[in-house]
Amino acid sequence: MELARKLLETGKPLEALERLKKILPATRDVWRVHELIGAAFHDLCNAEGAAQAYFNAACTDKFLRSQRAHFSNYLFALHYLPQLDAPTLINELKIYNSLYRDAETLPPIKKSAEKISVAFISPNFCESSAARFYEPLLTDYDREKFSVTAWSLNAEEDFFTKKIRRNVDGYFDISETSFFEAAEKIYNVGADILIDLGGHTEGGSTLQIAAYRPARVQICGIGYFDSTGADFIDYFIGDDFLTAHDETFTEKIFTLKNAFAFKPNDKMIRVKKLPHKNFTFGSLNNFMKLSDDYLSAVKKILDVLPDAKIIFRDTTPLASRQKVLIERLKNFGIKNFEVRRGADNFYNDYSEIDLILDTFPYSGGFMTALALYMGVPVLNFCGELASRRTGADILHIADLDELIVYDVHAYIKKAVAFAKNRARLASLVEKISVNKLTATKTFVEDFYTRLEAI
Repeated sequence: MELARKLLETGKPLEALERLKKILPATRDVWRVHELIGAAFHDLCNAEGAAQAYFNAACTDKFLRSQRAHFSNYLFALHYLPQLDAPTLINELKIYNSLYRDAETLPPIKKSAEKISVAFISPNFCESSAARFYEPLLTDYDREKFSVTAWSLNAEEDFFTKKIRRNVDGYFDISETSFFEAAEKIYNVGADILIDLGGHTEGGSTLQIAAYRPARVQICGIGYFDSTGADFIDYFIGDDFLTAHDETFTEKIFTLKNAFAFKPNDKMIRVKKLPHKNFTFGSLNNFMKLSDDYLSAVKKILDVLPDAKIIFRDTTPLASRQKVLIERLKNFGIKNFEVRRGADNFYNDYSEIDLILDTFPYSGGFMTALALYMGVPVLNFCGELASRRTGADILHIADLDELIVYDVHAYIKKAVAFAKNRARLASLVEKISVNKLTATKTFVEDFYTRLEAI
């Protein structure tokens, strides 16, 4: 098993996978092998394999805490799969919730302080895509009415962490405490409301703390994109567009005017568009989101536009994923493409791209907002589940409903039409409402007014 782990660490997931398959029948810690198999499939951009491996890990693990973590990883990976539908997700969420059937909870707390105490909990408070949506909630709140604390499950810090530390009423590193001890600490500060920014990311660690009910009201969202399935989470942050048609939520919807407001960081400076003769599409999402249906649509678009090309950029720097995608594109018969690894300088890509082809069924959130901020339109195929409406919701907030379609035929047709009519596309670029997209002041006021009402 250690050899397989080293192979993964050195960027050799295929070799690691072969090794793990050989030792699987003979090992005592079967769940550990499945966990590593999931990591190998991740590095090979195989979403279905990763989901199955995490599910197998959950089924074979003897310990409840890690069993919950495996199942969170499984639920997260499920969203990459085109075949995921509402009945399937509802059933899997019920199974996850059953893992807490015997969970103990802390005694109910009574309101004592004059201010409303709001505790934000996250796997970390480092710079990330989620941070671009929640930062103003921790820096621009009404300090006369609210006391805000931040609780991090990771000791790692960066410039963003320092900014949060300076602005909140209390910052706590709970990386070295048990889940119960962390819940007790949140409970002891008298938290009225717990905002879980993690959900099922990072193995659902934040949820395992929320399960002890350290706050009077518990809410999830922004950092996670779908229902948690946990009956100890009372609300999910949404709006009338994002969550209107989704029957999977076990939570009540914490309905805002807009579920998102994007706050760019200092590195996100609009780059000047490079003049280029041939129309260029872009796809800058996690390569795990590149479903077969999506790549099939890309092929049909490029077949009609032989002079056009597409740039793919991953969110990780792994060479294994780059290699796998190149092979997939060749097998699909897609030509005129460029595949780039994840890198810090990806902002420069926007100067080369005319239109982003958003992935489906699992669309981009941060990447959609960033593209619009950088002045590049995004074509989105909107689905029914909240995880398949995030990108469309961001376009809706920016008054760009013309870039939202509801079937693959319309997706292909509109992509081709924009490529053939650059003047129309240019008019959409001018229409991008950055002010609405970045209306963080209105977002913060709406958010905390709703908290006060609850």
